[in-house]
Amino acid sequence: MRSVKAGVIYFLLLFAVGWILGPIRELWAVPHFGPTVGLLFEAVIMLIAMIVAARWVIRRFDVPRTLPATISMGLIAIGLLFPAEIAGVVWVRGLSLQEYVASFVTAPGVISLVMFLLFAAMPTLALVTLSIRGRVGVIF
Repeated sequence: MRSVKAGVIYFLLLFAVGWILGPIRELWAVPHFGPTVGLLFEAVIMLIAMIVAARWVIRRFDVPRTLPATISMGLIAIGLLFPAEIAGVVWVRGLSLQEYVASFVTAPGVISLVMFLLFAAMPTLALVTLSIRGRVGVIF
């Protein structure tokens, strides 16, 4: 149950960061640098936020230091992100679902897909990095 709560909190934290960075990217970075570079600027900040949030949530909610627990946390978070992402694309950006899916063959789309994968994997990656630093053990 801690993994469920942690996954929800992890999603909410990163969704909030993305909600702030998205308009900055679209209104400032993309017009100045283009869509790919603008997204890369956002991606770097989001990656840092993912690392910090995943580590904090694992510690704060005492998520078991096991692969099943952290994998569950990431899957719950990505399971919440997909419907939120689709809703935002359709209602806020005014794209059809077909246009959104088609955008994944572009460079910014590939960057987005990689970021989605990292978002889902970050709780487990954070656990592994904590383990390497000698703070916790990874239990399979």
